[in-house]
Amino acid sequence: MIRTALEFIKTELDAYIANRENDPANYSPGTIVDLKAIVSPTGVVNTDGSTHITITLAGIEEERREGKRPYIFPTDNNKFLTLNAPIEINLHLLFIAHSNDYETALRDLSDVIGFFQANVVFDEQRYPNLNTSVTAPAVKPWQLIERLSFRLINLSFEQQNNLWGMFGGKYMPSAVYKMILLTAFDTKSNDISSAVTQLGIMEN
Repeated sequence: MIRTALEFIKTELDAYIANRENDPANYSPGTIVDLKAIVSPTGVVNTDGSTHITITLAGIEEERREGKRPYIFPTDNNKFLTLNAPIEINLHLLFIAHSNDYETALRDLSDVIGFFQANVVFDEQRYPNLNTSVTAPAVKPWQLIERLSFRLINLSFEQQNNLWGMFGGKYMPSAVYKMILLTAFDTKSNDISSAVTQLGIMEN
């Protein structure tokens, strides 16, 4: 589900910037945004000049809400399948503009901010390709997502320093967005119960 969401955002952001810049020589569709760890396993900063923006996952947390209830579905033979409510998680995404030309990097970062200003929420009604990267949705429904929403996170200088220190790199023009991800639920469950067909009344 996380991979599904990030691959979708990568594709949509790439297409948005290509259309906005309208400069195929420098912003060729499919080569603008990449999705990878900002630091390689060897500790080297993992960016190059082949793309403009790198998306990397900076953190994850569960969004806890009161009132979530299990889903109950009828099955064959008058049985009912009980599924846990979909999980809602927050992903903190770091969008890094790493062009060798600093002014270009600033323009690229402005494009990222413009993209999320124009697109705050993503769902299948507006974006039918939301789950395109899921190759077998009937077999692996847990890879599906229902909805994405985004909010820009304001970081203090200290928080930015801690973030880049965590990655072991020097600051580059960047923005952190909180992505709220609502998943589809897992359709596998052993909690199957029989239907209530009649009520028994006990008399004293």
